[in-house]
Amino acid sequence: MSSIRFFVEGSLRKYRELFESVCPAPMTIPRGQSLCTQCCTHGWMYYILDGLAKVYITTSDGNEQIIDFMKEDTLIGMDCVGDGSRSVVSITSMMDMRVLPFTPEILKRMILQNPELGFDLVVYYGEVLRQVSFLVGSLGHSNLMVRLASFLLLFVDTPEYQRTKKIYLTQQEVASSINVSRAQIAKMYGQLRKEGTIDTGNRYVTILNEKRLQEYSKL
Repeated sequence: MSSIRFFVEGSLRKYRELFESVCPAPMTIPRGQSLCTQCCTHGWMYYILDGLAKVYITTSDGNEQIIDFMKEDTLIGMDCVGDGSRSVVSITSMMDMRVLPFTPEILKRMILQNPELGFDLVVYYGEVLRQVSFLVGSLGHSNLMVRLASFLLLFVDTPEYQRTKKIYLTQQEVASSINVSRAQIAKMYGQLRKEGTIDTGNRYVTILNEKRLQEYSKL
């Protein structure tokens, strides 16, 4: 656990075809759209086909506290799977996403069709709980450059970045995502630009030296 991880990915990949065969048609979720709202009841959950989702809570002073980041072949919205349950988190797309919507009834049908899925969901949520605990603790004390590098590397293999070679986030959005100040982000951006690791423009970042960024993420 010497290197910080900022996301859960690929845990349910072997069930992708099952979800695709049983769930309604895929939905495209544009960047910035909410899929789940804190303290609200939702009838739908989602299997992520591609993209990146941010899971967070909003504190009493209006600030965001990051809980986790979720990538492809994971489930989101499961904390309110019970009838009438209210979500304890909010979930927002960090970039354009494709997801498969499903309901508790659909999930029950899939488990009856493939009972192994039920056990693997228990294993999966053990993984998520472990990851969340590690992430929340790490955001409180880890090297700031480790946080930034690990966060930027989240986007490298996403369809949007592969197409545009740009991470469309402002400095404030990046700062909020890793729980640091905008001034700290500006300082770290300056260092990374000076050494040729990244380039920045109006509301975007481009990674020029992925290997160097990976070295920072393992400090």
